[in-house]
Amino acid sequence: MKHAIIPVLSIALFVLGACGGPTKKDYSKEVDEGTFDGNKFTSQALGWTMEFPDNWIITTKSSLESMDERSKLAAGDSVSDMSGIKRTLAFQKNYDNNFQSTWEEFSGDEAKYKRIISNIHEMIYTNYLDQRTYLDSVAGKLEVSGVTFDTYQVSLFDRDNKNFANQLLLTAIVKNKFMSVTITYNNDADKKKILDLFKNSTFK
Repeated sequence: MKHAIIPVLSIALFVLGACGGPTKKDYSKEVDEGTFDGNKFTSQALGWTMEFPDNWIITTKSSLESMDERSKLAAGDSVSDMSGIKRTLAFQKNYDNNFQSTWEEFSGDEAKYKRIISNIHEMIYTNYLDQRTYLDSVAGKLEVSGVTFDTYQVSLFDRDNKNFANQLLLTAIVKNKFMSVTITYNNDADKKKILDLFKNSTFK
């Protein structure tokens, strides 16, 4: 399941790379699976529904795909197959504060899942060290609508020990699918806004 790691690494580069792409009114073109109803997104595959701020913008799929390619180059990876990755809700307030989610089919047991997330966490940590970025990280858990997510919090610091960016990765197996959510933020208010929306989302 090596290809599951690449989208997470692309998130690890998000605060250091370019974010862009114009807002598109037809949001359905920006996801691989799921539907929009106003500022509410539903993934039928996951049974997941979440609202997003109506004054924020949906992140374009083209910008996410561009980040994936840069991630593969940074990791020296030319073989990972990303065809199974399904992009779902992704939105942003600005360059530094955003939300992204994906899923892919998963077959295996709890032990396999734990190995995968351990590898993902290690790769994120190593990726930042390779970029000479100082960081702190901590793992934990968060329950959302009956689904327990494994969390991995990363805080990034400059050479003056100033915290300039943070990322929270959440992963879980939902309906035999590996779901990944990443929240990137640079202030507590936007973190709370995004995280509260996710905590209030539902799984059926």
